[in-house]
Amino acid sequence: MAKGLGHPDFQAFRPYDFKAANEDYMANVFSKPNMTVGAKSRVGIITCCDARCSPDQFFRFGENEAFVIRNGGGRTATMDVLRTIASIEVLSDIKELKVIHHTDCGALACSDDWIRSMISKNDPSMKDGPFLAGSKQWAEALTYYAFSWEEGETEREVLERSVVEDVQFLRSHPLIKPSIPITGWIFNQENGAVEEVDCGLQDGRDPRLIELLKEQLSKTLNGEMKGVIASIGKTAH
Repeated sequence: MAKGLGHPDFQAFRPYDFKAANEDYMANVFSKPNMTVGAKSRVGIITCCDARCSPDQFFRFGENEAFVIRNGGGRTATMDVLRTIASIEVLSDIKELKVIHHTDCGALACSDDWIRSMISKNDPSMKDGPFLAGSKQWAEALTYYAFSWEEGETEREVLERSVVEDVQFLRSHPLIKPSIPITGWIFNQENGAVEEVDCGLQDGRDPRLIELLKEQLSKTLNGEMKGVIASIGKTAH
């Protein structure tokens, strides 16, 4: 697709022409997939909904190379993340999960209480106008998972801590298979680098959980399944 196709020349401020962009995609880019093969993406990425943080761009992904789960901040302790990963684990297989936060994230500049207070005020002059009646109750019921700051921390330290927290949450959750490696990263918007964060794991896995799983299988499966147990041990090294 031509760069900026949805915008008239030299008028990027005008509304994007989604229809023109899609028509160009259908005519010049799209190729009918092999429906018997289905999705081939086996790498999962959990990242922020900020459009500046685009794994397709900074990892140079082609079509169907990864599935991306987005939410505010790229936080993992949410039902949308867990249900999506669990569904894919059942329907297909996952070779790797990457948690990616980014610099200059909006979630660094607010807190759950601040978001709730802004919704409760319901200022008619806010962008796009006010909320409907009943928004306050919803605002108070939701958790927004904004980043927390500790005294004296830098942005980098907050991001590294949040990445570790989110990776460890997934790593220890019973819905995430122990054999799937999980790593944590920070996308630096100043230079385009994606930098790995040490999350205290071995190649994205926790050997203790692998051993726990093998012990669990050995107790519940018959002798014919010993090969399954052995393969899990090999996968973990």
